[in-house]
Amino acid sequence: MNKIIPVDKLEIGMEVVALDKSWLETNILFHRFRVQSRDEIQKLRQNGIRMVTVRIPDPQPTRAPEKETDKQTEEGETPILRGMEVLPLPSLKEWNALHDKTVAVVAKSFGDVRMGNALDVAPLRYQVVETLDMLLRDPRKNSFLVTLSEVDDESYVHSTNTMILAMGLAQQTGVPHEELPMWGLAALLHDIGKALIPLEILKKPGKLDPNEWETMKRHPRLGYSILSKSKDDMVRGVCTHVAMEHHERKGGGGYPFGLDLPDIDPVSRSLMVLDIYEALTAGRIYRPPLSPAKTLSYLLERELHKLDPRAIANLVQMVGIYPVASLVLLTDGRIAMITEYKDPDTHTGPVNLLAIFSKPGVPLPEPVPITLSTIDRSRVKQTYHPRELGLSSADIARYLEIAGADHPDH
Repeated sequence: MNKIIPVDKLEIGMEVVALDKSWLETNILFHRFRVQSRDEIQKLRQNGIRMVTVRIPDPQPTRAPEKETDKQTEEGETPILRGMEVLPLPSLKEWNALHDKTVAVVAKSFGDVRMGNALDVAPLRYQVVETLDMLLRDPRKNSFLVTLSEVDDESYVHSTNTMILAMGLAQQTGVPHEELPMWGLAALLHDIGKALIPLEILKKPGKLDPNEWETMKRHPRLGYSILSKSKDDMVRGVCTHVAMEHHERKGGGGYPFGLDLPDIDPVSRSLMVLDIYEALTAGRIYRPPLSPAKTLSYLLERELHKLDPRAIANLVQMVGIYPVASLVLLTDGRIAMITEYKDPDTHTGPVNLLAIFSKPGVPLPEPVPITLSTIDRSRVKQTYHPRELGLSSADIARYLEIAGADHPDH
């Protein structure tokens, strides 16, 4: 049962399910939460909230308390705690559904701008908050999910994937929670200027000629022009900077203004790295995708002098050299997929894999689970992108489910 009460009547422990203002009118990340401190109540007042809707629990029959240790939900998912609530880890199916919906929202936004209509930020902000809610529920930082999309249009998928990476990176590096949506929205909109680039240039399968390249290089300025007209303060602020600056480089080697790193917004400096990482791991019409390990090697060997080294280090720490879902050629000749790190925050110590091929091109009769004490270059001869082995995104998801990757605490 729900009940509307004045904010002054809120008490610690009450479950809030709605506020009297739209989430677009506040800087409060979640509008459904359990009150954990007086500071949270004060924050509601500061945002002009006067009335809140709280959930009043239905009376429950008295019974002996159950031990929570190792308890699992009926679906078999290990619960985690957020405040006083017990929430299951999101499944891979939930993640994919949210990803596909976000791609569709981004596609519509690009289409609106291409047709000359004003950018509607509200649906984009909603997808950012939904994604962040999922990320905060899942401590594994599902960076491998950016490789699982079956959608073909790279511009919209790229924006969505970069948003997931950006909020994961920001969370890992200690950015305050109230600023995480800002990182996500900036990433989601960083390429909005491409909506005004002719499709024959955006989708050209070969190398752009000099005139086409000059047209393509206009998209940061176009993005700034689009976003600076928004009524949304966040969009007119950091989002415009990121749209304008994400192709700048150290020493003034980028475009459109030739700015040096100290003159560039910190969010832009991180987005530069994520922009390249996503583009290389996802591939393009004119370039096959690289494995995460090969992409990180490229960043460290070819781009380190152009980018913020700390941003690259933060990315490596977040995804690991061999992220979950990486395909590796082991020294015994088998090709296996990494399915779980016992310590997912550091990617060190014991690691679980699923052997899939006895050698390149020769599948095993059935996948074989493997556990190694650690994984490094002494155990890995080569890495592959799934497409190099003829594996689809659906295949990757199926192997992860076989290995129990949806439930890492099994």
